[in-house]
Amino acid sequence: MAGKSLNRQNALTVICATILVGTEILAAALALGWAVGGLTGWGEEVTMGLIGLSLALGIYLCWLFVKAALKAEPVYE
Repeated sequence: MAGKSLNRQNALTVICATILVGTEILAAALALGWAVGGLTGWGEEVTMGLIGLSLALGIYLCWLFVKAALKAEPVYE
């Protein structure tokens, strides 16, 4: 067979780690935007903008984590 085979154990490890770490990253990003917006008193619109920016940064960090996890645990062999 010419194709690469799927390593299910590594795939499961990457998926579970991504769920765990991704949830923590996104929750921290949401809390960061909410806290900074609330403490500065800039209003609801700015607070929602800060939450959106911090969540976008959190999604980017999740993507970097997935790339690093796939490099450490190869899914295809």
